[in-house]
Amino acid sequence: MKNAWKIFFGIFLTLFVLPLSGSLEMLLESNSVSIPSGIGTQIGFLIFSTLLIFIFSKKQIMIFNIDSVKIKNLVLPVIGTFFLFTIIPLISSFIVNEGHPAARQMSVLQQVIFIVFLASLSEELLFRGFLQNMLYSLKSYGFVFFKIRLSLPVIISGILFGLMHLVLISTGAQFRYVIQIVLSAIIMGIIAGYFQEKHNNFIFAFIVHATANLSGMFISFVL
Repeated sequence: MKNAWKIFFGIFLTLFVLPLSGSLEMLLESNSVSIPSGIGTQIGFLIFSTLLIFIFSKKQIMIFNIDSVKIKNLVLPVIGTFFLFTIIPLISSFIVNEGHPAARQMSVLQQVIFIVFLASLSEELLFRGFLQNMLYSLKSYGFVFFKIRLSLPVIISGILFGLMHLVLISTGAQFRYVIQIVLSAIIMGIIAGYFQEKHNNFIFAFIVHATANLSGMFISFVL
């Protein structure tokens, strides 16, 4: 029963943070705060997920682990993620050629700060740092995909992370482009969750996400 409560509460609070962070975005816009679109939401993710992790970790309801990383352990997640998320946009560009609505408003420096660093950190804190760790009791359930075992916490956090991007429809983005982003985000979320679980270290989730965003930024200059 205790585990069922943690699972329900983890998913509920994660979903609650989404509109709550969106409200912060609208609040900043209404006060004429000059920041690129979507950054208010990311700041909300960062603040609320950090609070949730702090509170639930202190109450020993969940375990959030962050530790140093050996460079050799980063080779596979970094190179694999960069390659995969360079190939996906190249292939999908034959179907739909449209950039991310928020990225179009930013300079290269702003994209590095807000997309590669801030978005990667804030989204991973919410979906892997908080949600995936709250679902830890489901770790024994999952399936094997090409000899890689994917647990339910990894799959659930990845799918919910991807579905979050459906909000891009409200920005006027093409439906096909939104679906592409959703599917790519699900894949990226699962990869980030897998490496976090494998090494029991949040840093891996952040590195995977930042690499995926960096590769997306790189390919935008190529296409």
